[in-house]
Amino acid sequence: MTACINELKELPPLSTSAREILKIVHNDDAHVYELTRIIEQDPALLSRIIGLANSAFFGSREVSGVQRAIIDVLGFRTAKNIVLGVVLGGIFNPQKCRSFDLPRYWFVSLMTATLAKDIAQELKMSSMDANDAYLSGMLNEVGLMALAYLYPNKLEAILSEKSSHLAEREKDVFGQSHYEISAQFLREWQLPEIVMEVMLESCHLLKKECGELCSVICLAHSLANMIYEEAPIELGEMSLPKILKHRTGMIRKIIDKTKGQAGIYREMASVLS
Repeated sequence: MTACINELKELPPLSTSAREILKIVHNDDAHVYELTRIIEQDPALLSRIIGLANSAFFGSREVSGVQRAIIDVLGFRTAKNIVLGVVLGGIFNPQKCRSFDLPRYWFVSLMTATLAKDIAQELKMSSMDANDAYLSGMLNEVGLMALAYLYPNKLEAILSEKSSHLAEREKDVFGQSHYEISAQFLREWQLPEIVMEVMLESCHLLKKECGELCSVICLAHSLANMIYEEAPIELGEMSLPKILKHRTGMIRKIIDKTKGQAGIYREMASVLS
C-alpha cells in the first residue's frame, strides 16, 4: 500500500486557529496582539500555552495572561513555533494506535527543537537560522502522528516490532516514511520550504548530501530520544555529522544542560498531551 497524496486528503481540515497561525508564521511583520487573539479564541490552546509558560522550564512565573506569557516568558518567535506545533499536532488523534506514546512524542519534539536551536546558535552560521532549527525540530515527527491517525492498525504492527529502522519499515508498509508524508501535507499547508527540505533529507540520513540543518535536527532528535530513555550518551567525532566534527565539547555542554531539565520536559509534555 502506498500512502500517496490522495490518501492524505483524508486528513481532517485545518482548524481556524491553525489557518490563522500559518498566516502569522509567514508574516515577519505579524504582531504579538494577533497571536494573542488567536490563542484566546481557542480554550484548549489557551490552557496549554499558559501551562507551558508556567512550567518550571520558564521559571514558574505564575503567568495568567497570554500576552504576558508570550512577551515575558516564551518570546514571540518561539511562541509562534510552539503554537504551530501544537495546533498541527492537535489535528490528529492517535489514540487508536495503542503503541503511539503521546507524552513521549511531545517530550522528544520539544527537546529536539530546543537542542537544535541551541546547537544552531552555537554554530553561528549565516546559513542556519536558530528559529528554523526550532520549528523543524518541533515538526520533525508530526508525520508519525498522522500515520497513527490514518492507519492505526498498520502503524501499531510496526511500532510493536520496536525496530530501530522505523523509516525503512514504514516504507515497506506504506511506500513512504513518515518524514516524506510530513513533507507532503506540510507543503500543502504552505509551511516554510526549509522545513520540508529537512523532512525529505531525514529519509536519507546516511547520504553525504544531507544538508547542514538536517544534520543538526537528526542529531538533536537522536539525543532527545536517548535522554527520554535515560540511555548513556557517548559522543565521538566519528559519530558526528561533518558540520559538528571537532565540536564535541560544545555539544556535550548543551546535552548536560538539557539532561538536567529532563524532568521539566516531561512536565511540559504532560501539559501538551
